Amino acid sequence: MQAFGKQWGWLLVAAFVLLQPVKNLFELPVALMALFGLIQLVRHPRDILGMPATRVVLLMFAAFWVPMLLSLTDAVSFRRSLETTLVFLRFPLAAVFACWALAQDEARHRLMMVLGIALSLSAFDIVMQATLGHDLFGVPPSGGRMTGLIHGKLVAGHLMAVMSPVFFAWVRHAARQRLWLWGLVPLFVAAILLTGSRAAWVMLAVGVLLMGWQMFSFEGVRLHWRTVVAGMSMILLTLVGLQHQAEWQRKMDVTAGLFSGNYEQANDATSNRLPIWQVGLQVARDHWVNGVGPRGFRYIYPEYVPKNDYWLQFGSGTGPTHPHQTLLEISAETGLVGLLFYLAAMGYWGRRMLKAGREHRFEALPWMSAVLIALMPINAHMAIYASFWSCVTWWLVALAAAHLQAGRPSAHS
Repeated sequence: MQAFGKQWGWLLVAAFVLLQPVKNLFELPVALMALFGLIQLVRHPRDILGMPATRVVLLMFAAFWVPMLLSLTDAVSFRRSLETTLVFLRFPLAAVFACWALAQDEARHRLMMVLGIALSLSAFDIVMQATLGHDLFGVPPSGGRMTGLIHGKLVAGHLMAVMSPVFFAWVRHAARQRLWLWGLVPLFVAAILLTGSRAAWVMLAVGVLLMGWQMFSFEGVRLHWRTVVAGMSMILLTLVGLQHQAEWQRKMDVTAGLFSGNYEQANDATSNRLPIWQVGLQVARDHWVNGVGPRGFRYIYPEYVPKNDYWLQFGSGTGPTHPHQTLLEISAETGLVGLLFYLAAMGYWGRRMLKAGREHRFEALPWMSAVLIALMPINAHMAIYASFWSCVTWWLVALAAAHLQAGRPSAHS
């Protein structure tokens, strides 16, 4: 165990991203990280619990898990909510392993390199799929949507967008010796836009803003006219190239319906989510204290809509899996208790980011920014209590804590 952690622990952490193309195999590295983290906790409880990073993870985890636990008393599907609440316990244990496995500079640098290459390959695969009609393995788009290496699931854009601050940080470092790597940035941006996920577009925009905030607020970076020209040129070239992509054009035309003032067009622009949001608000009002339990929204949804509801046609008697909006999901499934704890957690995380910036822990800021993107209140994507996005979020929390634990970055950061 000790030798594994020293030499290959970082690879187990990276495997979460590397195994995304293989169905649900991404769960395996998280489970192994949790197991190894538990072993470390049993062997060295004082050392583990005394680490500042452990306290950060536990405070964030408690802010989400305690409301989940309290909501069980009124859960509409007690078994499903209980299962969800219990399996969440693997996340802080996985974070313990991550902090231990990434304690050395070399391990963190290897992790960044592997993830940077993996994200670059994913971007290339998506652009190839959009350009040629198939990806590197001959797989076509799914219903007009680009999936890239993650075949059969429309999550590539979400995963790339939430990790955009990490990718940009890697390019900035790697391009010091290889200037051509800056060309990966427009490729990466184009790939996210081509996935057709507007939630991913929003996450990407926030990622760019957070990266700029880090550079200008804490690193003292000053804009030069050549940098502005180069950046604008890359954006324009990306947008011009996308104009020739039919699915991109269709998505933009549909998105315009958001500003039409017409309910049907706005509903179409949100992929028929307006009725879900209306039900989410009603559920949150009716169960305002502690909600209907994690993952319980789908079971109570039919009580609020007519039998011919659009979403009931796909759910075999249940509704959509979640309200498709972070604040609504928390309010409906863990109530006002969950919402207040969530707001406290976001405030705490924001303060930690400011402190990290002032202490020159630039190595941690991209990861902390990624966590902020994953949990930001305007998200309208996958469920934060569901398996996939909860794994993504808490994997990022674990890595943010690991980099925060490292203190000041070395000269290679």
